[in-house]
Amino acid sequence: MEYNRTTLSPLDITRYVMESLSSSLETNDTIWRGYRHKDISKKVQMFLYKMLNNAYCIGDFWSQIPTYEHRAMCQLCRGENDSMEHILTHCTDPVKKTIWDLAKNIWPAKYGPWPIPHIGLILGCGTISLPKRPNEANTHNTNDNRPLSGASCLLHILISESAYLIWTMRCERTIRDTAHTEENTRKRWANVIDRRLQLNRAIASKMRQNTKTTTAVRNTWSDIINTNTQPLQQDWVTNLEVLVGIDLPRPLQTVTTR
Repeated sequence: MEYNRTTLSPLDITRYVMESLSSSLETNDTIWRGYRHKDISKKVQMFLYKMLNNAYCIGDFWSQIPTYEHRAMCQLCRGENDSMEHILTHCTDPVKKTIWDLAKNIWPAKYGPWPIPHIGLILGCGTISLPKRPNEANTHNTNDNRPLSGASCLLHILISESAYLIWTMRCERTIRDTAHTEENTRKRWANVIDRRLQLNRAIASKMRQNTKTTTAVRNTWSDIINTNTQPLQQDWVTNLEVLVGIDLPRPLQTVTTR
């Protein structure tokens, strides 16, 4: 994706990237409403809001402050500006790679390829609406292009929560000098996504008479969960006694772990 970062605002970058995904040009209003999407948690909404407003003191912020110019550069990637775009998508930090790999590997292949992480995609993740694929369209209505709401919801959650976790763990590394192992990263990511699953189930349980809510939760999570019962109980969404968690992808084996 080619663009001049120094002359484009976060809104313009988001609009440019989302156009390449949806073939439609997002307005400022839809982008601002997108970061407040109900699928995005409140703390992540604030994270996206600050990014859209360039409110974080990183990268070029430090370039004009005498004796602090070194903070503008990434500690891991020599010579690279420590911008939010670099932190979330380009940095060589293994934490970033592990988190995006986990999100990619858990994404159901039937919904199409996992989108390449990009700062514009992250900022505009709340506006993503996946259309039905041709083989899933209504056979009685070939013009049925209604969005896949469950898949779109899952994508909102995976992108937004993964990006925020990368930022959180990056701050722990740079401010507290905390070292993160791959196993620790995997567990933290799994816990973050699992909390979203359990929160959705708790809400659906309280609103069990609302079939729309129950269906939405089922469509969002059913492809990436495992359970303590086989086969999966039909009431797993509202029956909190059924132990359900995300089906975390197994780590790739290396020579030393085989």
